[in-house]
Amino acid sequence: MAYLLIRQKFADYARWREAFDSLGEQRAALGLETVAVTRNMADPAEAVVLFRFDDVEQVRKHFPSPALEEAWRRGGVIEGTNQATFLQEDVTL
Repeated sequence: MAYLLIRQKFADYARWREAFDSLGEQRAALGLETVAVTRNMADPAEAVVLFRFDDVEQVRKHFPSPALEEAWRRGGVIEGTNQATFLQEDVTL
């Protein structure tokens, strides 16, 4: 199982969340399952989101997309703060 960890800063959480929620169908089409949508306790203006998925090539091919970049603009994501990390589950544990 693979995961995608996203960290973004924003000016207004409600605005960010509305833009995030608007992409639910696009995420589902890529096979992205939302595991957690959180806010950094030390910096509440930062969202930390974890997704789970099976096909890393499909996700990498479509990330980021023009629709996603537009949602970042609509959601007030502060430029330069978007971090995406692809993770692989450690099956040796």
